[in-house]
Amino acid sequence: MSDFDKKAAEWDKNHDHATRANKLANYLASQIDLGKVKKAMEYGSGTGLLSFALKDKLPSIDLMDASIEMTKAAQQKVTDQGIASLHPVQYDIMTQGLPANRYDLIFILQTLHHIDDTALFIQKSSQLLNRGGHLVIIDLVQEDGSFHEDEFHGHKGFVQSNLEQKLKDSGLAPTHYGICHTIEKEMEDGGIKEYPLFMMVGKK
Repeated sequence: MSDFDKKAAEWDKNHDHATRANKLANYLASQIDLGKVKKAMEYGSGTGLLSFALKDKLPSIDLMDASIEMTKAAQQKVTDQGIASLHPVQYDIMTQGLPANRYDLIFILQTLHHIDDTALFIQKSSQLLNRGGHLVIIDLVQEDGSFHEDEFHGHKGFVQSNLEQKLKDSGLAPTHYGICHTIEKEMEDGGIKEYPLFMMVGKK
């Protein structure tokens, strides 16, 4: 069982997660004309908080996650609330072939820093986008490694120029970069440390 499988049952109990998702949904909607999006996909969707925050703005969203338990939690919420436009699916595009669907919008929230080969992910996302579609990456600005409290082997955030180059290498034109949220964490010494989140948009 992965760490995210273990966290699935408790994830939505952290009210900061829902507050953050609602804020980011509004920011995303301010940067992209969602009226032109017919089908969207959130990758690394977890319990689907960001997709749920966007459900009234988008007609169809696939919630794709490699974690079985996160996908089950998202599906339970969709079933309980009777939402026909949200479609949870357990899938790992990094180890499986490309899915059949194509999208006008792909968005990913704090998942990229868990993906070893970020260039490959961006390349696959580009292949999944329709012409004129957008990839939206929301993640940590490069940090000192203190964000994750437990043992962590992923990326310590990202540098804007490096990530924009990966977009360009995959045929995506960077159209926006901005700080969209700041996560505050209490450190062992009692102090509060800030970790900015950026939103980067690439257009195909």
